[in-house]
Formats: sequence, C-alpha cells, structure tokens
Amino acid sequence: MGPISYIPVADLKPDQHQVNLKVKVIAQIIIGEVDDYPTWTKIKVAEILIGDSTGCIIMKAMNDQINLLQPNTTVNIHNARVEMYRGFMRIVVDQNTSAEITIENNNENSINNINLEKNLSLVEYQYVPHVVLNGD
Repeated sequence: MGPISYIPVADLKPDQHQVNLKVKVIAQIIIGEVDDYPTWTKIKVAEILIGDSTGCIIMKAMNDQINLLQPNTTVNIHNARVEMYRGFMRIVVDQNTSAEITIENNNENSINNINLEKNLSLVEYQYVPHVVLNGD
C-alpha cells in the first residue's frame, strides 16, 4: 500500500466517504452526553473546529476521540466521511469502522496557517431531487 493521499478541506463535498485529512484542531466545544439506546450507555459528544490552509469545517467527535482532538494539535484523519446535518457539512469518524485519528508528532508536518474565512460548515446545502418529466 502506497502513501496516504490527503485532500484539502476546501475540496470536501457533501456525503463524501473515505476522506483522509491532515488538519489542525482550532477549537473544541463539548456538547454533552447523549444516550446510545442500543447499548444503553452514555456517549460524550463534542464539536471540533478543524482546518488547513484551504479552509475549515466542524467535526463531530465522540468519547475517546475528544481527548485526541485538543486545540493546536495537528492530526491525521483517515477514512472519515462527510455527513450532512440539517443541510450543513460535518466530518465524522465512525467508531465502528476502520477510520482513525492519529496525532502528527513530526513538527515539520505541523499546520500553521489555517483559513478561517472559508468555513465549509457554514455553507447550507439543499437537496434537490431529480424529477423526470415527459420521459426526459
């Protein structure tokens, strides 16, 4: 298997899968705990603002992921997906898949310039169904 290819945040698209990002954690907002009814456990949830030189986006983090995603930390995110939440994009790293988050320990690969002006989580998308009229 060759080197992992990272995509710029600005190139993310709605409902995209198998996303690899190298980003810096900008801020962390703890939402609280929610009930996971299939397992009858509590899940800690946070929204994390992450970004690179091309833009930024909110990431939904759960449980142990929150501890990894501390402000000013550069992280590698593998096999994430873009989830639509009320018409807005969010990055999600599912805990039950091969997706993972690792801290970038090499300071030479650290991200220093973050584009906060292009926040993809502030762009609202509308689902427009394709309607076939008269056999088109």
